[in-house]
Amino acid sequence: MYAKMIEDMQANMKQAFDVKSYEVAMKPMTDLFEINKATVEALAEQQTALVKELVEGAMEQAKALSSEKDMAAVVESQKSYLQGLQARLIDAAKASQETLVKSRDEATNIVKGAIETATKH
Repeated sequence: MYAKMIEDMQANMKQAFDVKSYEVAMKPMTDLFEINKATVEALAEQQTALVKELVEGAMEQAKALSSEKDMAAVVESQKSYLQGLQARLIDAAKASQETLVKSRDEATNIVKGAIETATKH
């Protein structure tokens, strides 16, 4: 979908402008697409690492629980596991938020620059 949209937009821009003007006009859009691509890749990597860590942690917890003999130890083990899980999820949310804020700031700068350039001409 995006590829077709970009191809159509590029064809229209090439018809309207010479090659140099086209490249200048497309630069902000290209930069925004690159930021979007990098953001999606970073978030996917973060989520993949989180899911892997959660699955491994759950398997380790299941093994630990199966070896416990008394109920107090099971409850304490589960409490400790859930506290660690909560901390990990908070860290993951913070990392995702930082990635999104960084991307937003980069995109904002590109848009501001494009607007400033457009208003000068």
